[in-house]
This record gives sequence, C-alpha cells and structure tokens, in this order.
Amino acid sequence: MKSFRVAVAGAGGIGRHHAKWHARAGSDVVAILGQRPERLPGTARILSELFGFHGRVYCDFGDLLGHEQPDIVDICAPNGAHYDLACQALDAGCHVLCEKPLVWGSSTDESLTQAEDLRQRAQHAGVHLGMCSQYAASLPQYRRLFRSLDLPASTSFSAEMETLSSHQPRDARAIWIDMGPHPLSLLLAVWPSATLLEESLQVRFAGRTAEASFTVRVDGHNCHCQITVRDRDRGPLTRRFAFDGYTVDLTGRGGDDGVYRSVMVAGDTEDLGDDFMQLLIEQFTRAVAGVDSLPLVPVETALRNLAFQASVLAAG
Repeated sequence: MKSFRVAVAGAGGIGRHHAKWHARAGSDVVAILGQRPERLPGTARILSELFGFHGRVYCDFGDLLGHEQPDIVDICAPNGAHYDLACQALDAGCHVLCEKPLVWGSSTDESLTQAEDLRQRAQHAGVHLGMCSQYAASLPQYRRLFRSLDLPASTSFSAEMETLSSHQPRDARAIWIDMGPHPLSLLLAVWPSATLLEESLQVRFAGRTAEASFTVRVDGHNCHCQITVRDRDRGPLTRRFAFDGYTVDLTGRGGDDGVYRSVMVAGDTEDLGDDFMQLLIEQFTRAVAGVDSLPLVPVETALRNLAFQASVLAAG
C-alpha cells in the first residue's frame, strides 16, 4: 500500500501507541501536536526510541495542517478537543481517526449535533472518519475460540471493563463517558443497525461504577445486554465480555519479538493475537488506501454508539 503521511494530535499518552502502530502499518508519522511546548521535545524523544520518529512537533494545529499536509490525522487529545480538531482536519481534506468518544460537548444533545456535523463534513470532503474503539477488532479472535457460536443470533451480551484513574478518581458518569464506548462497540460490530429499546433501560451510577442493563432489537430478535464499567486506583484490571455466556477475559503482553500482543482467555484456553489497536489502525489504513470500503468503526456506527451512550446517561 501507499505510505501515508500521518499527524497525531495528542501523542503524550495513548497517542504514542497510535503513532507506533501507524508507523508499523507503513505510514510516515510526520508530526505530532501537543498543548505544552515544554513537553513536546520529551514526547518526540520517546517516539524516536519507540519507532524512529523523525517528524516535527507543533502546538498550533493550523500550522501543522498547513506545513505538513497530512493524509491522516489521528486525534488522541482530550474529549472536549475532538470536535474542533476533527473539523479542522476534515476541512483540510484529511482522513480522520478519532479516539472514543467521537466527540463530547457540554451536553449530550450538543455532542450528537457535533457528531452529525462531522459526518456531513467527512461526506462533503470525500474522506473517511472513523472512531478508535479497538475492542471492535477483537471479534475475529473471539470467533476462533468459539466456532460453534452463531454470533449474530446471540440473545445475551455482557461486559465488565475497568480502567485506572488518570490523575484523580472519576465518578460513574465520567467513567461511562470514557469507557462506555468500548463494550458498545462490540455490540455494534456485530449489529451495526441495532436499536436500543429505551423502555428496557435500567441504569445505576454509584461511586466510581456505572452499570447499564438494556435490550437491543437486532435483525428480528432481541438481545439483552448487561454492561459494567469501573474506575480503579490500581490493577490488575478486569476486562471481559460474553455473547450467550461464552466468556473471555482480555489482557495483553509483549511477545518474544518485543511486539505487544492481545491475550484472550476462555477457561483453560489462552489465545494470543495481534494487538486490537494495531488491527484497527491497520484496517483504517486499508480503508484510506481503498482496499477496504469503510473503517472498522465508521462514523455512522460512532454516531449510534454515541446515541446509546446518551440514552444511558439520560436514564442514570
């Protein structure tokens, strides 16, 4: 495939891993964007050690877009910055991959309006807009473990996902905004047109834990869903999901070659696969190259994911 020019907005945290996988997918990471000039040299140094980064660093996104003219912009900045950065990148004709949630404004209504605006901008520009919710990339590995499971016919789904506090403990609503897109992306990877039955919603926000129970209507049948997301001070973290009771626990580790791998555990069986974020970024690159028709989590699916999130928040 063609080597694409990639800029990463927010490469100090999870963005450094995005940058690494873009480079390993064959793209040229030409620039990173940060908020604090004093931190950018250190970030560039880490990226250089991680994958040989030799691009430039910026604090002004307009300057970056004008000077670098990237093909792809990967947005890993704080949630509140997603909309503005995505608008600028799409209007400049860039393909955009954005961390979850796609946008988050001052209210759920504003967020949904902003997301629809981004969809229209991407359509007008003729570029791809995708969301990075990497657990959607786990399903082929899951299917390998449970070959007898008819996934589209499943009638139950459950997920429990924990994350570490970034700086200070977050309440249940904040953790739902941060982590809710992950289990929802699993649902929508199986049933992109699923409809949430609002009357089925039962939500409990308590302390640092968000629990949501609801039913979705999918392809002529119902699937009952139970999702728990939680903020913790320390690990190890629980990350698991199940369709029809076929449960897997998710973790990861570095391989003998130094490349990070996903580990999926079902009972006594341990299955090693490629990192989910690696798979999602590689697939986004194929979509930009025209090899695949759409990103793994295209903007239409990201919009539905956001609408599901909003429904849960409204019921909480």
